[in-house]
Amino acid sequence: MIEWKQLRQNPYLRRGGVLLLCMLTACLLSLARFGGLALPLNAALAAALSPAGGIAVLAGSAAADFLTGTLQKQPILLCATALVTMIRWLLNVKQTPRASALLAGCSTCAAALIFAIARLTGSREWLLWVIFSLFAAGLAYCIRQVCLRIGTDLPVRLHEGDTTAFSVCTVIALTALCSLKLFQISFGIMLAAALILTAARRYRITGGVICGMLAALAIVLADGKAAPYAVMLPAAGFLAGLLSGKPSTVSYLAFELCGAGGLLLVQWESAVANALVSGIIGGLIYLLLPTVQAADRLMQWSDSEADLAALTEARLEFLSHSIAGVRGNAERIANMMSRNDRAADQFKTVCDTVCSRCRSRALCWEHDDRETRNCFRQLSEADLSEKLKAPFGCVQPDQVTAAFSRTKRQNAVARVLAARLRESQKLLFTQMRITEELLHGAGRQSRRTYHRELTRYVSDVLAKYDVPVLAAAVSTGEHSRMLIELYAPADEKLDPALISECLCDALQRPVECCGMETAGSEQRMILQTAGGFGVRTAAAQCAVHEDEPCGDCWDTFSDNEGAVYLVVSDGMGSGRYAAVDARIVLSNFRQLVQSGMDCKAAARMINAIMLTKSGEERFATLDVAKICTDTAAVTLYKYGAGPTFVKHGSQITLCQAATNPIGILPNAEPYTTVLKLDRGDMLFLLSDGLDDALFPYVRQKLRQGGDLQTLAHTVCAKAQRESKGAPRDDVTVLAAAITAAEVDE
Repeated sequence: MIEWKQLRQNPYLRRGGVLLLCMLTACLLSLARFGGLALPLNAALAAALSPAGGIAVLAGSAAADFLTGTLQKQPILLCATALVTMIRWLLNVKQTPRASALLAGCSTCAAALIFAIARLTGSREWLLWVIFSLFAAGLAYCIRQVCLRIGTDLPVRLHEGDTTAFSVCTVIALTALCSLKLFQISFGIMLAAALILTAARRYRITGGVICGMLAALAIVLADGKAAPYAVMLPAAGFLAGLLSGKPSTVSYLAFELCGAGGLLLVQWESAVANALVSGIIGGLIYLLLPTVQAADRLMQWSDSEADLAALTEARLEFLSHSIAGVRGNAERIANMMSRNDRAADQFKTVCDTVCSRCRSRALCWEHDDRETRNCFRQLSEADLSEKLKAPFGCVQPDQVTAAFSRTKRQNAVARVLAARLRESQKLLFTQMRITEELLHGAGRQSRRTYHRELTRYVSDVLAKYDVPVLAAAVSTGEHSRMLIELYAPADEKLDPALISECLCDALQRPVECCGMETAGSEQRMILQTAGGFGVRTAAAQCAVHEDEPCGDCWDTFSDNEGAVYLVVSDGMGSGRYAAVDARIVLSNFRQLVQSGMDCKAAARMINAIMLTKSGEERFATLDVAKICTDTAAVTLYKYGAGPTFVKHGSQITLCQAATNPIGILPNAEPYTTVLKLDRGDMLFLLSDGLDDALFPYVRQKLRQGGDLQTLAHTVCAKAQRESKGAPRDDVTVLAAAITAAEVDE
């Protein structure tokens, strides 16, 4: 089945959809009237688009004028659009806001001049067409700015410099839609009401008042008779923004009551009554449809702090690469120096210090050279604790054995110092690499879009309920999921359920707590809106000895990117010491990942900790399944871990590979794979205590399906029975199922 994302990314479908949208927009603008006047809107639109888009606008304008019979009334408008399209093709005019404005203004003025020369227009209309030309130029400039901003990707990031352009385009669009009616119900007023309520909910009083003023201007331009209703919209937006913390129905009723005040002022004027009915329908659209979520996916306000975030990311990335360069140079120098730090040659050293000064050198090294060399070679290979014996007939036996002993001791000390130096170098380089990854992770976090208005709103809501929060931050990430970070003193007790309920009521969006951590004198709580998928988990364990704890540990948690982690760690051996090693690996991994570190970087840091934990050889496996709740993609990381069974539809896959556990080698590299799952799919993480002979049984149970907790206990009990009540090793089964996202009503 072809997904919508694939269709959207198809270049041919996108180009065809854009051209069709241009034609429909041109048809709508041809019908628009501003105070009864037809303006050169399509000429401005064609000037702001590409040549192909200009042709589509021209075709749409001609079709609309022909079908409505207005071609003979305003031929100058169609001529201006045609001139814009022709000049764009012939002169290849640049698609910049200024060039688009110049093209629209000059083309409109030239069309009016052509008709004036042909004496099809009066001389008194010249001033009007000059004003129209200036209007077309300004509108083309604004439309081109909007097109440049929209052309990047969704959601559109608005900056302070885009305010004028988007405001003008919003007024023109609402005015044009006001001319489109069905049984006297105006589509423009319907959209205006939904827009005001959405902006009031999203940006509170500021958004409600600004959108109310823009909507009022558009309604007055389209139909002056509806002005009594229009003048009430800024006040209605203010009231809706003031009540944005209340349920949506409360702000909707306040908005409609304020709009009804305009009808009471004119004593039931039909045009005002029709506008009120249109506004009521638009408010119902706001209540019934997820307009706030749709607005977040289409458009987000991004002020100068976004540029600061991009600069921060670039600086952190540059610093990370700089540290990587320094580390690379240091490693190369250390490798070169280690090649030069070779142990002294005992054979040559003794010959140079003792034999070279001996009067019997010629007798030993010339007449009996073979025997002397063999004896010296044996002395060089002898252990430091062995008793050394000089060659037969040597005139300085004590000096020879003492020289060999001294050289052996010097070489032993040099080897110990070199080993210590290598360990120190490895530790230093590991610390530098971890620093690089921490900086890289911090730079990645700065890509999120932070919302000042929502942050202030969340802080006000928490202060209202006396929640002791030091700081708060509201942001959205790659999949437009809202993330709320709360920081409070470590000695304060925060109630996640109460805070989630308060923010759900205030934001009118389901928010759930996905993690709490404490560092130093502060604690942090992370709350997120739900993704497209949910994860249910279950676990079962059995130990080798009933009187000892299980040497396996498992955990499930979430990070601040909307991912759920399933983690299993198996310590070396069984019992209490194995459980301690597994718990060290598991707790450190969770803390590092929830602080923003990548899985591989966190594992490398824990590996360095385990290597330096004690002189004894202690290690633990690490099995990680990272589930993205936005796409249901699962990434597996295995460090000496047991098998993982994945059920995707009717297909069952076994993921297993031979890798090293955490705490054995300086460089721990995992087996990694990525799987795309869907609702109803399952995965089982198993420790290595499960015998390979039980794999067919696990496949059978997965294929049958059923309750997740029952399946986990069944597999664990089967492993215990097969081992006659005493498993060879601790057994852990951690199961998960992909479900639909849970949305609170």
